[in-house]
Amino acid sequence: MGNPGASHHSITLQSLTVFSLVVVFAADHVQGGDDGCSPFSCGHLRDISYPFRQRGDPLDCGVEAYELGCTSSKATIHINTGTYYVTAINYTGSYFWVMDPNLNTSSSCPLPLWNHLPYIGYFGGIDSVSPSGFLYLATQSYYRACFTNCSRAVTNNSAYKPVACLSASNSHVYVWVSDYMPCMVEVLEPYCGYLGEIPFGDEYSSDWGQLQNASYADITQFISKGFTVQFL
Repeated sequence: MGNPGASHHSITLQSLTVFSLVVVFAADHVQGGDDGCSPFSCGHLRDISYPFRQRGDPLDCGVEAYELGCTSSKATIHINTGTYYVTAINYTGSYFWVMDPNLNTSSSCPLPLWNHLPYIGYFGGIDSVSPSGFLYLATQSYYRACFTNCSRAVTNNSAYKPVACLSASNSHVYVWVSDYMPCMVEVLEPYCGYLGEIPFGDEYSSDWGQLQNASYADITQFISKGFTVQFL
C-alpha cells in the first residue's frame, strides 16, 4: 500500500511550485518587466521600454496611452487634443518631457493654439469629472503660460506681460503665468479674450516669485524647454 502522507506531501509541493510560478509571472507582467516586447528606438530616443509601445506593436506590448509615433528624427505622442514631440524619458522618476510642435519655439514670438490642450493636472489630484486619459497623461507642471487678446491696453494688472510682436493698435496681446489652475476665462479682464495656454517645466520649476516678475522673453525661454508628463 502506498504512503498517503508522502502522496499528500508530493501534491502539496507541486501545488506550491505552480502557485509560485504564477505569482512570479503575474508580478513580472504587472511591473512590465517582460511584456514580450524588446526595447526599441524612436527618433533620437534609444532603449525605450514598458509602458511605451510603438505603432504596429502587438496589442500586448506596452500601454495604449503611451503609444509613440516614430520617424528618423522625432518621437511623438498623442495627448488629449494634440500631438507632441517626446524629447526625453525618465524611468526613475516616471515622467517624460514633451514639446508642442505647433509652438515654434525657434521663433521670437510663439503662440500656442487655442484648441491644443494637454491634460492639466489639478492640485489635489484626480476628481470624478477628469477624462480617462488624465490618469495616464497628466501634466506634472504647476505652471502655465496664458495668452489673452484685449481690445484695449491693460494698465491695472502687472501680471499681464505685453507681447508686442503679436499686438496691433486695436489688439493688445498679453501673457501671464498661472499656477496650480488652468487659464480660466473667469479671471480675464472684462475686455480680454482667451487665446491659448501651454504648461511649462516640471514640478520643480522656478519659484512663483521669479515667475511673477518674468517678462514675455523670459516666459518664451521657459516654454521652449517643454513640460513633463507623468506615466504609470
